[in-house]
Amino acid sequence: MTFINVIVGVVVVHCGLYFFDILFKSCSHYPYIYFLQNVGLNIEPFKIKWFTTAFNRIFQKWGTWHPKLLRCWFTVGSWVSLALVPLATYITIKTCFDFWQTASVEHDRKHSVTLEPLVPGVNLPASELGYYGLTMIACSIVHEFGHAVAAVREDVHISGCGIILIAIVPLAYVNLNSDQLESLSPKRQLRILCAGVWHNIVLAVFAAIFLWLLPLIFYPAFDSGSGVAVQNIREDSALMGPTGLKVGDRVVAINQCEVLDSETWYHCTLLAIKQPSPGYCISAELVKEHDESVPVRQLPNGAVDCCGMNSPDHLCFEYLEKEGGTLELPQHSCLPGRKVVESAALMCSKATDCTSDLHCLKPSLENSTRLVRIERLDAKVVLFLGRPAEIYHTVAVSDYVPLYFIPSTLPEMVTQICKYCILFSSGLAAVNAIPCFFLDGQYIMRALIDFLLGKKIPLKSVRQTLAVFITIIGTFFLTVNALSIVITKVYYL
Repeated sequence: MTFINVIVGVVVVHCGLYFFDILFKSCSHYPYIYFLQNVGLNIEPFKIKWFTTAFNRIFQKWGTWHPKLLRCWFTVGSWVSLALVPLATYITIKTCFDFWQTASVEHDRKHSVTLEPLVPGVNLPASELGYYGLTMIACSIVHEFGHAVAAVREDVHISGCGIILIAIVPLAYVNLNSDQLESLSPKRQLRILCAGVWHNIVLAVFAAIFLWLLPLIFYPAFDSGSGVAVQNIREDSALMGPTGLKVGDRVVAINQCEVLDSETWYHCTLLAIKQPSPGYCISAELVKEHDESVPVRQLPNGAVDCCGMNSPDHLCFEYLEKEGGTLELPQHSCLPGRKVVESAALMCSKATDCTSDLHCLKPSLENSTRLVRIERLDAKVVLFLGRPAEIYHTVAVSDYVPLYFIPSTLPEMVTQICKYCILFSSGLAAVNAIPCFFLDGQYIMRALIDFLLGKKIPLKSVRQTLAVFITIIGTFFLTVNALSIVITKVYYL
């Protein structure tokens, strides 16, 4: 599913809902409007809003639980959140300047910290839209829950709460009494305004710790750190078949690269793409016994053909002669590929990598083709002849290897949820810390200036003007940052 598919789907769904909303309001005026009011639902173009007062008692209960402890909790949260304001603002401004510079700087930017929006179909797999929606709404609820509890703690009335869906972005919200909030001292305002950012920071840290502990949590049923489990193979993959990979296989190595987890799996796959196929250390007797060479023919793609019409299981191998040694074998030999790979004691890139009684024979293949050896635990070696990028794109693996024939779907789902919680929760914290209109940063900056400059600048209008000026700058950089990244990603699709 591409970015265009996602956009078309969103437009169709929202237009359909808005059309039926208008239709029902026209045809079934009173029953439909009564239903919407009773449920708390409101449908607008590309926006669906739900409001309820059902959770007010829960907020009241949590807000009056151990008042001194909550005061300490939200005071610490306000200081931590305020410390994030300059950091998040700096990252946003730096990201903008990085995108405005030349392509050479773009290469360096990829290795630096950036504030990048996640858009399904652009830099977020559209297939993981479920994780996106679930974690986004969870992070938003935690954010608004912080505001609600802090507001009750500071005696600010809560009208209600709800969820709003803007295009594909689900967000929770809480309605506070703005007059009561404005009447508080700047310090008490900051406890309420920073509570959402603080709760998102805590959630991100908790998710990171939980993700780190997952191998221990799932250890009785799953092993990790000593190979990867094949979770899915695309049907059109060349690795499918009787001698290919199977779902549930435990892969421990690709060529000479040891596979420990999904990160090393992809690293080893990339090495197979970038590096030439390795050679194999085999005995002279094996070559003499199985060699079926025909006259050598040079191919236009840089490879050498010495097998002719022999079995497709045979490959042409080039003999790498040891420096200063005698030529003990033919320069090219047509040998059964699997026999060579399974009989090889070692792999080699040059003749000296083999012991004195063995010889290094390297497959003669065209530039983009590789012979990749995929080693499985308690199963035959899998040989892949082709472009290793296909391994990367058609095979999905899991860090968790089942020990009792239990599929690794559950730990992978929990892992994905934790990763998205870290991304979205830390992202929400950073974005809301930036002084920007319609975000918490707008109100945080105003309360912060009142707190810091209340005595030095007596006129409130001057302080508010200064806060608005800073907010305009933050809004500009955050908007340009988001638009630049999305436009760049779409352009390169």
